[in-house]
Amino acid sequence: MSGKSELCRRNICAVIKAVRKLGSEWRILISYYLLDNPLRFNDLLRKGKPDDLNARTLSRTLKYLQNMGIVERRVTGTEPFSVVYSLTEKGRDLSDILSAYRRWGEKWTPSIVHPLPYPKAKATTLVRSFANRKI
Repeated sequence: MSGKSELCRRNICAVIKAVRKLGSEWRILISYYLLDNPLRFNDLLRKGKPDDLNARTLSRTLKYLQNMGIVERRVTGTEPFSVVYSLTEKGRDLSDILSAYRRWGEKWTPSIVHPLPYPKAKATTLVRSFANRKI
């Protein structure tokens, strides 16, 4: 039995380590944005704007992901130069996890784009109660 419990602890430990490395919202989102193709800084910033991503957070997150070996920074051209970010082999290895996040979110979280409709019966009742009121 001790061999099995030791194996379980190692599995849990691996999950904890992985979550600590990539656990932040921005690390996950930026990695997801880079899945399809390399992007420049401003392209990443535009993609993250609806989620309130700012330049400082993007810069810090990209540096972290670079240090972790998940993202690669490439300078192209000379004058004016351009910086392109892409996933490394280690980063591309996250594709199944990131796709699973997307599928889970689509299935189990409400859409932000389409707000839930307000019940019409309550609004009608409210209007009628004010219409019958004496002032």
